[in-house]
This record gives sequence, C-alpha cells and structure tokens, in this order.
Amino acid sequence: MPIEKIDIEHVEPCFADETKIRLVARIPVDVSELMPYLNAVLAGATYVRDRPALTLTKGIRLVTVYPRKVTIAKADDIADAEETLAWLCERINHVHEHRDEIEPVYEGKIRVKPLDIYGLLPQTNCRECGEQSCLAFALLLLQEKHRLSDCGPLRREERWAAKLGRLKEVLEALGLS
Repeated sequence: MPIEKIDIEHVEPCFADETKIRLVARIPVDVSELMPYLNAVLAGATYVRDRPALTLTKGIRLVTVYPRKVTIAKADDIADAEETLAWLCERINHVHEHRDEIEPVYEGKIRVKPLDIYGLLPQTNCRECGEQSCLAFALLLLQEKHRLSDCGPLRREERWAAKLGRLKEVLEALGLS
C-alpha cells in the first residue's frame, strides 16, 4: 500500500485569502482504515467517523483527508501544496508501516462549537434566516438544519466575503458543505 505520490487534480483561488490557493488532490488508494491511526499521531487532527474525514492544520494550511482525496486551503502556491502533499504522503506511509504499534483514536479530538461558527458570522441578528440570533443560526448550521445560503448578509454583502470563505472551508472540513 505505500503511496508514492498524491497528485493535484484541481486548483482555485482560496476563499479566505485571495493571495493563496485551495486544491483537491487524489490519493491513489483508499486510506479510510488508516484515518483513526493518523488521528492518533497527527497533532491537532480531528476525525469524523460517520463521513470519513480527517482535518488538521499544517502551518496556516487547512488540510482535510478523505478516503481517496485531500483538500488543502491556504497553500501559498503549487510548490507549497506539493510539499504539504509530500509530507502527508510520508505520514500516511509511516502510519501504514507502524500501525501495529499505534493505538487508533476513533473519536474527534476537538469539536467546532456554535460560538466558533458565530465568530465567523456577520453577527447582525437580522433574522433574515428565520432565527432570533446569529448564535441560533450557528447552532442550526452545525446541526445541518440551515445552509450558509440562508444568511442574507453573507450571501449579499461583499464585506463578509472573507468570513463566508472561511465558513465554507470549516464546514467542508466537517463534512457539512
């Protein structure tokens, strides 16, 4: 199962920072079974078992590993992204080789809370979404009872573009996009 390379398939400008890129890369084999082991050894990783995904940060980069793909947000450029993918490939291969010595961790180590989401919302409490407050909207967004498009100010106003981009990245990393 050793992975030689994780190839980039698609590159776009980053939502949160227009000077950076985001991308999708294809893993040549299914790494689902390794995710709990990666969760155990990668600092700050968060594993979502029901929708197999492992999210972590590497520097300022937001990296999410799915069974056969990887997304990276906030990479400086293609060379930076390839360096991050090479690091991830090395970590996957190391975990595969040493999995008998690693105690898998099946639970997420950190959770995104409604207040984390609230901090990325406009905080106008305008009620356009049908909720009494942006905090209520944040809670229901995490429970998949609302979508980002339900927030009028985020959808309409350019001044919230950076927050909208970051929210999209966070929700995608949680498998809620």
